Amino acid sequence: MDVYGRSRTRSQRASGLKSQLVFDQLNPIVIFAYYVIAIAFSMVFIHPIFLLAELVVVIAVNFNAKEQKKTFATLQGALFMMVFIVVLNPIINNRGAHIIWTIGGTVITAEAVVYGLLMALSLAILMLVFVSYNHSMTNHKFMYLFVRISPQLTLLTMITMRFVPLFIRRFTNIKNVQKTRGVQMETGKLRERAHAGMRLMEVLLTNSLVEALQTADSMTARGFGAQKRTSYQRYRFTQRDGWLLAGLVGISSFCFWQASHGVGRLPIYPVLGSVQLTGPGWLCLWFVLIIDSLPLLLEGWEYLWWSLRK
Repeated sequence: MDVYGRSRTRSQRASGLKSQLVFDQLNPIVIFAYYVIAIAFSMVFIHPIFLLAELVVVIAVNFNAKEQKKTFATLQGALFMMVFIVVLNPIINNRGAHIIWTIGGTVITAEAVVYGLLMALSLAILMLVFVSYNHSMTNHKFMYLFVRISPQLTLLTMITMRFVPLFIRRFTNIKNVQKTRGVQMETGKLRERAHAGMRLMEVLLTNSLVEALQTADSMTARGFGAQKRTSYQRYRFTQRDGWLLAGLVGISSFCFWQASHGVGRLPIYPVLGSVQLTGPGWLCLWFVLIIDSLPLLLEGWEYLWWSLRK
């Protein structure tokens, strides 16, 4: 996009200039609808075939967005949580008819193990979806969608979403600077390392509070919240956006209607059901994968279109 927020033309992309992905050039309404549906799919269709297929597609979407490092980092962080859920759920949940073994009076059932595994996969997909979300759904697009509805809530949501990565980045910078003064948590006795960590956290919180006060004063001086805010970027809603949004809403509505009738949901309690999918289940799976792979399909169509033109 250029400085005015307009998408580059196909001739500019063909000339070798650096451009965005085709999916990133869609209207923010379509992009936001895609991610809402993708997140809903990961929580509604609790079935091993659905979840494994969605996991592969979501990883491919992240790779297409050139977010390989963040994807691997997210997988590493999600792996610990997945193992924790798979191990903890059978211990605290003893429901189920198929007993695997008994440990110290605690009954471990196959249903509890499978349920914990499916919940872990759903959580991993949810975390991976936000990798490409942060790439495609920028702050300007999010503000463009919701600032007219509720500017305070929109600002609070944006601050919350960037709170953790911002704190981690600031803490890393402060830790590197304080190392030159001999304040570090990697070496020394446990008490010394804990004391160094508390000093680093004190610097981090003090710095963050000062910057928060400065930001609040700056926003007040600029009249934020005095009236409805407008966006300096204009995103056109094209015919392509309309067709894609209609397709997303129509196909996802059919999938959710199928899910309300038990399609794509593995029966677990009280007795573990069959993993095999029926005809409607396979049809629903294909529709789910088509929606999840929308960024890949758009890139493939663009590549095919230019190949045929050449």
